[in-house]
Amino acid sequence: MSKTILALLALILCAAGARAAGPPLDEFVGPFPSWRNVQRDYGARGDGKTDDTAAFQRALNDLTLHKQFCVLYVPAGTYRLTGTIKTERHAHTEGMGMMLVGEDPARCILHWDGPAGGTLLQWDAWYSTISRLTLDGAGKAGILLAYGPAFSTYNETTDMVFQDAATGVQMGVADAGQAENMVLRCQFRRCSNAGLTTVNFNSMDIWAWYCRFSDCGHALYNSAGNFHAWQCLFERSHVADIGTANLMVFSFVNNTSIGSRRFMDFASGHTWGSPCSVTGNRILEPLESPAIRLGNGGPFLLLDNIIRARLGAKGPLVEMTWGDQALIGNTYSLPEAVKEAGRFRRIVEKVVPASRIKATAPELPGTPPKLRRPVIEVKAGADAGAIQAAINEAARLRDRRPVVHLPMGVYPIDHTLVVPAGSDLQLVGDGAAETATVLRWSGAEGGLVLRLDGPSRATVRDLAIESGRASGLLVAACDQPGGWIYGDQVNVSGQGPEEKTEDGLLVNGVEESDVTLLCHQGGSYSRRWVRVIGGPRRAAGREAPGQAAVYNGATGTADAQYAVERGGRLIVRGVYHEVDADSPQGILLADRGTLSVDATRFSYRTAPDRPLILANGFRGTFTLLTGLLLPVETQAPARVEITGDGRECRVLCLADLFWQNTGTIHADDVWRDRAQPVARAGMALCNVNYASQDTTRKSGFQTLEARGVTDDAFILSMLRPLRAARVPLPTASPAGITNVRLHRVRCTAGRGTVAVEFRR
Repeated sequence: MSKTILALLALILCAAGARAAGPPLDEFVGPFPSWRNVQRDYGARGDGKTDDTAAFQRALNDLTLHKQFCVLYVPAGTYRLTGTIKTERHAHTEGMGMMLVGEDPARCILHWDGPAGGTLLQWDAWYSTISRLTLDGAGKAGILLAYGPAFSTYNETTDMVFQDAATGVQMGVADAGQAENMVLRCQFRRCSNAGLTTVNFNSMDIWAWYCRFSDCGHALYNSAGNFHAWQCLFERSHVADIGTANLMVFSFVNNTSIGSRRFMDFASGHTWGSPCSVTGNRILEPLESPAIRLGNGGPFLLLDNIIRARLGAKGPLVEMTWGDQALIGNTYSLPEAVKEAGRFRRIVEKVVPASRIKATAPELPGTPPKLRRPVIEVKAGADAGAIQAAINEAARLRDRRPVVHLPMGVYPIDHTLVVPAGSDLQLVGDGAAETATVLRWSGAEGGLVLRLDGPSRATVRDLAIESGRASGLLVAACDQPGGWIYGDQVNVSGQGPEEKTEDGLLVNGVEESDVTLLCHQGGSYSRRWVRVIGGPRRAAGREAPGQAAVYNGATGTADAQYAVERGGRLIVRGVYHEVDADSPQGILLADRGTLSVDATRFSYRTAPDRPLILANGFRGTFTLLTGLLLPVETQAPARVEITGDGRECRVLCLADLFWQNTGTIHADDVWRDRAQPVARAGMALCNVNYASQDTTRKSGFQTLEARGVTDDAFILSMLRPLRAARVPLPTASPAGITNVRLHRVRCTAGRGTVAVEFRR
């Protein structure tokens, strides 16, 4: 490499280092009196010399068993560890809802001084949090954080630093996986094997958001399972930023790669397909060609990516596979940037000079700071009157973001808790599990547990709402221009087969404010998991600026996962719907609106007489991209069907994979336009993995013929909602404007209720 190129790369990397930490999108609250302290209560020293292994292990043993606490706090210090510290669970509630929280990752370091190749922390927990620590492998640890060995779900890993080890985080072991883990604002430094790796086919739904990976072998590597990477920064990955040895559904969205060997390498020799959405990424100065290598049958969607080659480099920048791929709106700095193969469409791509592609790194949100806030402690197990009194006291401290803290316990709520309009208080528990902080309804049927009167600026964090036959949480009067409703790991479900909630999440008339849900979960025992009803402007067919979006998530089997009505609009990306009930229908569209679904898996018990996705007299736009539609324990194909009046119905299935258990099928088995008149609709670049249960017939892969309208103009028009979708960070709002934030709030509700509602 010439000195000129090296100098250019150095300038780029300096820019990355200077701009990689932006303003925080959150703040840290705690420690609280209900939390245990590893120094004060267990004798750890944190002086960098004392062996703190035994002290940490005693603390983790008590934490796992919930010995009068469920949060363990680690003050600033360097903690020398000579052996693996671990949690172990042997009963249902052990390890549930527990939290391990450091003071600040820059000053709270767990330093490995054990044998080479060892594991620093083995975390066997579920519905849990680990946050604000640096795990330092000192160049000899094998794994810094190993999730397992038992299967778990609904965990989060936030504001952590993993450095100087073979592997930063390993999700799962050979015989048990990990699922539904949000990896948020973490940093991975010099992990020679991988920053984060998934192991086991049930290690799925690992969601990396706003993470920074520097000087790793692979930043993300999938041995088995899957992950999604959004808004991350990759720097100088030695092998590739993203690699896989196995198949599932993936989405890589709005990431930036600078100076890595390559961005994405899916060349693993598979003869089957794996849907993957690669959209909005910037790939700068990859060291080798191609920057993106597609190595299975897909379908792949490469949309609005930008690739800037090194000075003097030669293409291709993208190497196609033998399967299906749609390349739309991508920008390259080299001519002949794509090595074409297989079945593909290329639409409105362009080549520009490298100088027109900015080489600066993004500003990732920084670690949330600890700010001095007034704290009002509520006694564990207090009744609704005591909690309301604390809320009223906090509401008088306007513009100081006071904290009302509910320690571990069950709180009987016999009348609605109300946060007054305009309040910026924070209602904070010790965890969103049945073993942590629970608001349990004890009032009349048809009531409501918690209402945020609007416009609200309140935050609700780390608690569970068990509302019975009452609704759980209502955010009222929340629709103003510039308003925000932001949630991460909000979990909404019904209570059982006979106690299905009407709507897990209802966005009711909100069309000015943005509703953005990251890593949204739940879905079981729901009539509809997410329902969006348009406000007066959209109901009248006019435009409105607000956006409702679900970015990443996982559910059980709702009767219908999504509904849009009265002009409602919804974006869904990177969600996994897992079968846990007999409902054969995933989506029912029978009103008017816009729904765009991307990189989403539907695992359902399909039925021959009922399509998995039905648009019946639907007036609007529905797009299904890079989806995996998988019949479970059934032979009927997962079918998309259009019926009723098709005059105002527009549907596109592009780059979807229809798994089939009976062997070869045809396009007409999975796509039926029976509308009268026929809808403006089409299917293109879709294929099939077939796994025949007849041992005399081999399994394999096949393409499906296109159907309906599939011209370039139609495809581009159907992609507009997705291409215009925002992935915003919440920011401050002026008084009178909604700015509500929900962090790890879990709500279960019963028959005839709504778990969580955002109302105009």
